[in-house]
Amino acid sequence: MRDDEKDAPAVLMVCDYSLRYLGGAQTAFLRQAEALASEGVRVVVLAPDADVRSPELPMITIAPPRRGNIPVLDLPLLGRARDLEPLVAATIRRHDIDAVIVHSEFALASAAISVARRLGIPSLHTVHTFFWRAPAALAPFAPVVSRVHGALTGIRGGDRFTGSHPLNNALRTMTLRVAQRADIVLSPSKHQAEALRAAGAGRVEAFSNVAQPLRAASALPAEEPLRLLWVARFAPEKRIEVALDAMRLVVDRLGADRVHLDVAGGTHRPVEAVTFHGPVPGERVGELMDAADAALITSLGFDNQPMVALEAFAHGRSVIVSDPVLATEFGDAALGTATPDAAGLADLIMRLEADRSLLDAPRAGALAYARERQPAAHVARLRELIASV
Repeated sequence: MRDDEKDAPAVLMVCDYSLRYLGGAQTAFLRQAEALASEGVRVVVLAPDADVRSPELPMITIAPPRRGNIPVLDLPLLGRARDLEPLVAATIRRHDIDAVIVHSEFALASAAISVARRLGIPSLHTVHTFFWRAPAALAPFAPVVSRVHGALTGIRGGDRFTGSHPLNNALRTMTLRVAQRADIVLSPSKHQAEALRAAGAGRVEAFSNVAQPLRAASALPAEEPLRLLWVARFAPEKRIEVALDAMRLVVDRLGADRVHLDVAGGTHRPVEAVTFHGPVPGERVGELMDAADAALITSLGFDNQPMVALEAFAHGRSVIVSDPVLATEFGDAALGTATPDAAGLADLIMRLEADRSLLDAPRAGALAYARERQPAAHVARLRELIASV
């Protein structure tokens, strides 16, 4: 460690989700760990399957024993929080931890926050989505969700979220009750921070995830077809069908050779001018991003700060968003559709195909957004937050 880093804190990073699978939360979690390590902070990662990853930067990884998986959520079952507290406490003492950062809302995160409070160590809770969404038909299962979460975390009291149907309320209450126990709640987006404050989460700071190092690609030639990229989980809330229906409308109006959509993930479907690449590793996503004019984000009312947006911005690519709130969140880096449906998306795509210069300002905005969220700036602000507790 350099002389100017001797005062850097040692941080324990905790996540209940398996690191074997890299969804948005896990990607944000690991990028933050790497950012901290790159700035000279000692990092200890405590998460299921942490030992299967080979971090590029020096950090200690600890995988708690698993007892199975929780069905449907595909969430590792680690036991109850009170049974995990001895492991957390021993890890904190062994590695002289100065702060705890959790990225989930279940037993391990609850145990980490409880132990941190008992030992007088700052705890920060990064919320990746407060906008949990489940089919209304499953509302009768809300009491089961509440009981299971209470049994795992040991949290049986606190405020309740009441703004949606019973199951959504139960899911959002899970997040709220864990957030209320942390010293600081970190929300990667401003709009989610406002929702958390309104629900009673306590001290909430809007604090972006870490952007990748800048690797901006050149703009594509205007004479080539407009190329778009869709990258997300194949889940109902991500609304892949909006993108596919928009492409059908575009093909009907312009033909199949003027616009092309690449889809990372999923299985092939017979949609003209759309290529399904199936599951792809991160480096392949980067290649597809470089080969695209812009990325599509078709979710509505669900996303906080999609990691695909940060990746697009680091590559010098703007995002086209169906959600007007996200369009505001990303400012000049995003292009919002006039309406959140397939027709609104198709109209914007056809405008961009006719005039590629409409992408110039958003591309500059994307690079500016990513530049402000590079690892050094992220860690400096994080250290300020830790010191403020």
